[in-house]
Amino acid sequence: MQVGLLMVFQNFEDGTTDQAAWERDIQLANLAEPLGFDTLSAVEHHFSNYAMSPDNLQFLSYMAGQTQKIGLLTGAVILPWNDPLRVAERMIVLDHLSQGRALFGIGRGLALREYETFGIDMNEARERF
Repeated sequence: MQVGLLMVFQNFEDGTTDQAAWERDIQLANLAEPLGFDTLSAVEHHFSNYAMSPDNLQFLSYMAGQTQKIGLLTGAVILPWNDPLRVAERMIVLDHLSQGRALFGIGRGLALREYETFGIDMNEARERF
């Protein structure tokens, strides 16, 4: 069995700045490898403090430089919101930066707010996926 840590980057604490919330979660993420987790992953969500992680590949690229052996998993890249060629390029860069530790998780997305803000009809999600 493998065990992973999923980073969500929530900020529901009154008076906590977004910067402080990110710093808190980065400190937590830096504990994953020393504590023996097999993977570190991050969600992709937009436009809400529910999960302030609009670019999980950027975060995982940062973590590639902070870690040595833990797997770095996108949990997930939401394909209907992203250009597939750009996603492929960015995954390749993550894989190079991490020396082969990149793991690719994909999803379709479920938040109507995110689809509407991107100007994408949610009824097209299955076809785009």
